[in-house]
Amino acid sequence: MNLPFLVTLGTIWSKAWPFLIAILFFGVIIFIHEFGHFIFAKLFGVRVNEFALGMGPTLLKKQGKETKYALHLFPIGGYCAMEGEDEESKDERAFCNKKLWQRMIIVAAGATFNLILGVIICCFLVGTEGDYVGTRSIVRFYDTAISNSESGLQVGDEILKIDGKRVFSDYDITFLMQRNNTGKYHMVVRRDGEKVDLPAVNFNVRTGGNFSYKEDNSITDLSARMKKAGLKDGDIIVAVNGTTVEDNEALAAAIAEDRDFTVDFTVQRGEETLDVTKVKMMTVTVFDFVLLGKQKNVLNVIGGGAKYALSMSRLVYLSLFDLIRGQYGLSELAGPIGTVSVIADVAQESVATADWSSIFMIMALITINIGLFNLLPIPALDGGRLFFMFIELIFRKPIPAKYESWVHAVGMVLLLVFMAVISASDIWKWISGVGFY
Repeated sequence: MNLPFLVTLGTIWSKAWPFLIAILFFGVIIFIHEFGHFIFAKLFGVRVNEFALGMGPTLLKKQGKETKYALHLFPIGGYCAMEGEDEESKDERAFCNKKLWQRMIIVAAGATFNLILGVIICCFLVGTEGDYVGTRSIVRFYDTAISNSESGLQVGDEILKIDGKRVFSDYDITFLMQRNNTGKYHMVVRRDGEKVDLPAVNFNVRTGGNFSYKEDNSITDLSARMKKAGLKDGDIIVAVNGTTVEDNEALAAAIAEDRDFTVDFTVQRGEETLDVTKVKMMTVTVFDFVLLGKQKNVLNVIGGGAKYALSMSRLVYLSLFDLIRGQYGLSELAGPIGTVSVIADVAQESVATADWSSIFMIMALITINIGLFNLLPIPALDGGRLFFMFIELIFRKPIPAKYESWVHAVGMVLLLVFMAVISASDIWKWISGVGFY
């Protein structure tokens, strides 16, 4: 075997293995979801015709005693095909002939298993990261703090709410404070055993958070919006708002000094020097306090993991609400292709740093996301099926199977169209660096 071949093989492997890990992680999440449907279908005596992972051409298949098991090429979904699931059947073991409460459990089991997996991963993360379990209580302030000014926060305060949203864990504090870019927050704290309302707690706000840069001030990890503004990965920043920046320290200081969050950049791109003006930047709240940590034990690790999963769940639906409000564009969504790409990037970083916590955190977020999304009352999703079952529960009579099948079929078409658009946007990001919108 010659050396050039080995070098080529090594190069291919170095590019491929992160995507294989991403596909494996995605496969585990899909398997857990479909296994939830499968195991309860079997427990309640429902005939399962096929249990499959993936979509598209079949790679492997095996016929069991009554169930066919299959693995398909594209790792973007799966299914547990039960007798009488989408049509009427005279088989006494058909899904449609089981008691309503059994059918509801079977349908809800997939999303429930995803949520349980998310809690388990969060418990693992809380149990393996650091020496302490985080709390909501403030133990001290930094010397430059302004949030502890008059009518502000105090040492010992336990943060209960931020801008009307309940704080379940220390992770909520970071997320909720970054949703508000004004630097002013309405907080409710527990102080000396009593709830105290603090309508205007102030924090410093600085410009930043849109990209990373290397030692030579070359830009990396640009967001889609920054690319649309005219910047490109690899651009070397030579000036900010007309001020020359010669190193990372000067660059960070110049960006932080900006006050209107709209920055003019001068960049070196190859042989050209270009001005990219009026670039709208993100704002970042400067946290000026430290939260109390408690020594780990089994109970607070489990409790901390459950609260972490609850925080992630709330992050999912608040992000969905922000999307509906137009706070995020299509370019900031990711479908299966984009998600696999993100997991692959994080896997590479995890290997480089020997720290796998980031990839497990993303896995927890994805499985919780899938679980919650599937419970939405949308046709073709588990939540859509549960919606029809709740109607049956209320009116004591099921909707005819053919009508329900038509609704789910239309819902599936719309979901597939939406998925196609998101996937096309993911591919366009690879090609151009920006999404559709």
